[in-house]
Amino acid sequence: MKSEHIIQPKRGAWGDFLLMGIFVALLWLPTVDFFTGIDVTTPPGENRMPAPKPHFERQSLEAIQRLPLATENYFNDHFGFRKRLIRWCLQWKARLYSDQSCYKVVVGQHGWLYTGELQMVEHFLGIAKFTESQLQLWQKLFEKRRDWLAARGIKYLVVIPPDKHNIYPEELPAWLQSAVPANRETKLDQFLAYMKKNSTVEILDLRQPLLAAKKIAPTYLQNDTHWNLFGGFVASREIVKQLSGDFPDLIPLRLEDFAWMNEPAVGGDMSRMLGLQPAEKNYFVFRPGPGLPMLATNENRAYKSNWGTKLVVSVDNASDKRHRLVVFNDSFGIALYNFLGYRFSRAVFEGDDHEFCQPLILSNGADVVINEIVEKNFNVMDPEEMMKMDALP
Repeated sequence: MKSEHIIQPKRGAWGDFLLMGIFVALLWLPTVDFFTGIDVTTPPGENRMPAPKPHFERQSLEAIQRLPLATENYFNDHFGFRKRLIRWCLQWKARLYSDQSCYKVVVGQHGWLYTGELQMVEHFLGIAKFTESQLQLWQKLFEKRRDWLAARGIKYLVVIPPDKHNIYPEELPAWLQSAVPANRETKLDQFLAYMKKNSTVEILDLRQPLLAAKKIAPTYLQNDTHWNLFGGFVASREIVKQLSGDFPDLIPLRLEDFAWMNEPAVGGDMSRMLGLQPAEKNYFVFRPGPGLPMLATNENRAYKSNWGTKLVVSVDNASDKRHRLVVFNDSFGIALYNFLGYRFSRAVFEGDDHEFCQPLILSNGADVVINEIVEKNFNVMDPEEMMKMDALP
């Protein structure tokens, strides 16, 4: 019996060299990018700062001990083509598996994106509620702050910007809209009703003004969590109207005071989490008209406060305005900087909505203090922890 031999075709040496060359090139590409930065991909939204480059300090034994971990953290956040690989991963998961949940983004209708973080669905549907003790703690916190300021002749106002899904519920996905109960009561509804009954702290509810304003122009960005500058204008106008009861010389701005227009833009914090850069249709710019004064803006990115190192932005107005303002704000407050700056001789913004930093208030001679806390943060904050940090009598 003859054995049969299957003769395999020989692959040319050039094929082996080509495969080895591709393999070696792929191995070295991340290193090349690490040192040259040839990957110009937009960084993905990660809601944190990348690890800083470690520095060797001979005089500190503790620093030497921390060096290996710091070096590893730095490499993990900066290795070659990291930005591109993360963006490909996000795009492939979204396109191949229709997997949006892991990015905590709710994809709405007509290109609208909403945050899915911090139990957004439960809060939107009114399933999540404050307990009676939580409501009492919020009341106590705000009254302590109000009373401390009142003893020094300073006005206090609490401002709670609504979440985008409560101003544009019609763009949410159909499954979420259909789940809304007829007697829906959100935590913000619950809190405002409780405070109206039990407290005299002034709280500005911006929902109706923003709902009315969206008939003029969009007030929130499609691809982002935040309101746009038109929404910020509406909010600042309502803030000044509220304060004018105590300061009659505070006059709300008018749209006619600005040359404002829609401009093309791309991206947003929600779209970055999906690895996308779509067109943003709701972006506006506001250019001051000739009747508005010049403003001088300064930043201090290393202000030491109760809650750590914070960004403090001061907006100075050289006109004849008399009053001074201090605002403790989250990212929604950024759209208020100039609009409020036009109405105060000095407006100071500290970028933390937990804060009530007494030294910042006193050193800037504030006549008005505002706590601005966006609804989604307010829903999950711990007022008891905030009171401990305030350390008010």
